Parts: sequence; structure tokens; C-alpha cells
Amino acid sequence: MIPALYEDEEILILDKPAGLAAQPGAEVRVSLVEAVERDYGFRPFLVHRLDKETAGCIIVAKTSRAASRWTAEIASRSVAKLYRAVVAGTLPGEGGRLVEPVPVRGADKPAETGWRLIGRFGAGEAAPAGFSYLELALGTGRTHQIRLHLARAGVPILGDDQHGAFALNKRLKKEYGLKRLLLLAWRLELPGGRVARAAVPDYFRAFLAAFPDAPDPEAP
Repeated sequence: MIPALYEDEEILILDKPAGLAAQPGAEVRVSLVEAVERDYGFRPFLVHRLDKETAGCIIVAKTSRAASRWTAEIASRSVAKLYRAVVAGTLPGEGGRLVEPVPVRGADKPAETGWRLIGRFGAGEAAPAGFSYLELALGTGRTHQIRLHLARAGVPILGDDQHGAFALNKRLKKEYGLKRLLLLAWRLELPGGRVARAAVPDYFRAFLAAFPDAPDPEAP
């Protein structure tokens, strides 16, 4: 059963595991939509999306009317979406914004991702430039936006099999057991001060634990 992080009369916020697709598809055996129907007894309406390999907070609505309202809340940025990621290398400074168009249905659309450094670690034989643990905030919500922005900035997310550092990922899989995309939909801040926060997955913790100088995965 997918853990519930928050529920009211309109929405359910779930802690989606990595590897679970949000909606049904040709090669999808069980999707989040079907799992919610099975576990919670209603057919949900998706309010936003998460990539299949991204774990963490996702909102589903209980009615079409609620879905329309919450889709509008997200579009207006009334819902703050915070992510965490482990990336190869470092960005200059302690935080900033990545602003670059990303492709949407064949056309470039404006996109903005804010980032904050939580900690740098692991510089040495594993990776000369080391790794960074980042918190990321979406200014826009384009498909693969965070993954694209970080890859183009020279700090791809570890485990990203589409935009990542493929040779490094292969080596880290062999040497450190890296198996999944190290991107987590960490926290949702809803209007009125309500907050939902995902659990840090075991594979995230295991990778960070392999480095003595890595930050606490739940560091503020």
C-alpha cells in the first residue's frame, strides 16, 4: 500500500515509490492510478505528474472538480514543490537559479529552477569533483525540467539514464550499488501552512552513507 502523507475531503498526497508510473500505459503493469483505486477505494484524478523513477510527494484528487481546483493552485504556484537530489560535481556558491528554456511538445518553453546547496562530499577517487546534495524548487513545472537544468549546468543527477553522466553512473553502480535516480519529490507546502514530506528512500540513504563526509539526508 502506498503511504498516505496527507488527506482531506478533496485530495490525497501519497509517497510514491520509485519505479511506479503515475498513470496507465502500454508497458505499465500497475500504475499509481490503479494502486490508489485498489488501496484507497476511489479512482483518482492526477493533479500533477512525477517521472516514473522519481520518488516522493504526489497529489491526487478525489473528484474532477477538486482536480480542477488543485491543478489551478499548482499552476498559480500556491503549492510550493521542493525536491532533493544528489548530483555529480558542484555549482558555484550556495544557491541560485537555473533559467533556461526546455522543450515541450517540440517547442522551447521558459523554465526556472531554484537550487540550494545542502552539502558537498565525496571528492576523490570516486569522482574528482565530488558530489553535491541539493534542494531544488520549481519555478515552472516542465517535463524533466530539473533533470535537464542540472545536466545542462554540468551537474547531472546521479542515476539519470536519460540526461546523466552515463559512464559515471555505470561505475557508481558497480562500486557503490547505485541503481536508481537520486531525485526525490521531498516536500509539498500547501496553502494555509499544511505540509507533506516524503520519506528519504533507502537507496538514497545507502548512497550517502557510503561517504563519511556526506550530509544527513534529512538535513534542514
